[in-house]
Amino acid sequence: MNYLAHLALSPDDPAIMTGNFIADDIPFKEIADLPSDIWSGIQLHRVIDKRTDAHLAFKKAVEALRPYHRKYAPVVLDILNDHLLSVHWSEFYDFSEASFHDLAYDHLSQQSHRLPPKARLHVEALLEYRYLRAYGSREGLRDVLARIDKRTKFDSNFELGEGHLYDQIDFFSSCFIQLYKDVMQVSLNTDN
Repeated sequence: MNYLAHLALSPDDPAIMTGNFIADDIPFKEIADLPSDIWSGIQLHRVIDKRTDAHLAFKKAVEALRPYHRKYAPVVLDILNDHLLSVHWSEFYDFSEASFHDLAYDHLSQQSHRLPPKARLHVEALLEYRYLRAYGSREGLRDVLARIDKRTKFDSNFELGEGHLYDQIDFFSSCFIQLYKDVMQVSLNTDN
C-alpha cells in the first residue's frame, strides 16, 4: 500500500494517521524519540505492510509486474494500488474521497511540528502539493510514476506501470479489491 491507502486505513486520529503516513521516512534510530501516539501509527503501518506483503493477491499482482519492473515491482504495485483505491473508493467508504483528503491534510498539518526534519519535510510537501488527488486519474498516476522513475538509481521502468495496469485492469482490480478488503479487516482489528 502507498500513501493514500495508509492514510485511509488509519483511524480518525491525527497522530496515528501521521505515524502511518511517515513510517517509511523515520530512521530506526529516531523512532524512540517519537511521541507514543505517533509511534502507534508507525506500528499500524508495519502491520498493514506485513499483511499486504504476505497476501496471495498482492503476490500474484507483483509477479505479473516483475518481468517489467524487476525488484521495483512491489513498489510499482503499491502506487498502482493507490490509484485503484481512488477508482474503487465508493466500494469501501461512504464518504467522498475529496472530503477524506481534506481530513488527512488537516490531521497531518496538526501533527507536523511534532516530527523529525525529514518526516516534517515530507508532510509539508504533501500539504503544499496536495498530491493525493493525483492518484485518482490515469494522467495523475502517470505523472506520479514518472516523478519516481526520475529518482531511481537503476532501471526501474516506473513510467510503464500505468500501461501495464490498464492492459490488465480487470486482473489488477480483482487482486486489489481482495487485498484491500482483507487489509481493512486487519487494520480495524489492530490495537493502537
